Amino acid sequence: MNEHILIVGLGNMGRKYLSKLEELGHKLVACDIDPQKATDKHPFYCHLGEVKEELKAVIVAIDPIAHVSVSENFLEKGIPVLLEKPPALSTEEFEKIYHYPNLYVSEIETFSSCLNFFPKEVENIQIERLGKGKGYISPLWDLAWHDLYLLQLFFEDIKIEKLTVNKVWELHGRMDDVPFSIRTAWQYPEPSRRWIINGGQVILDFAREEVWVGNRLIHREEKRDKLRLMLESFIKGNFDHKSRERAKKNLMLLEHTERLPATSF
Repeated sequence: MNEHILIVGLGNMGRKYLSKLEELGHKLVACDIDPQKATDKHPFYCHLGEVKEELKAVIVAIDPIAHVSVSENFLEKGIPVLLEKPPALSTEEFEKIYHYPNLYVSEIETFSSCLNFFPKEVENIQIERLGKGKGYISPLWDLAWHDLYLLQLFFEDIKIEKLTVNKVWELHGRMDDVPFSIRTAWQYPEPSRRWIINGGQVILDFAREEVWVGNRLIHREEKRDKLRLMLESFIKGNFDHKSRERAKKNLMLLEHTERLPATSF
């Protein structure tokens, strides 16, 4: 088979996808509107209409405003598409492609080993999603997005009740009547990706792939390659089909949050 994987967009995430797929030894083709991003290793195009290689899968990681229109070109042909988050800027826009069974939305944190240690009894969760870089839209859409899809793995009824905006954005809400909060920010001096559960009795550290229980380290997997695991799952056809359902719920939650009267401190 002479089929390639097409990567649309060679920005921050697109380059990460490209590099990891090179490690995995796949035949690749790339497309980006910036000709300066061309690579000698793979066929490169500035316009999707010029791509002539046979494709077995497509990864789209561009400005979210164009995610839906670009993805639909391939979805309607039956080609599997992995769409970087957020998959759209509104639920209404996402509905245009939501029904395609060959659509998958990036969920890298679902490949964390920390999730295996989520406790059965949960009284409260405090989440830190503090990044060192800057995204496309806001810390909510670019960072807290991860925690909202992860929470859906464990809770059904998620409600966001309060939003506070400053250098650090804070969400407060309830999940199946369990209170939770998310602190999120761009360009934070001390990056953190942690779930502090039951007042610190359990800490899931997604950055370090560590689990702490009662101030004791019980799990560490330093070399876990979540990006590799996600891409292998997508290419092999094992990716969770419910990723698009969680993405739709995320969009609905974030749209609701944007309608809340934000306070500052």
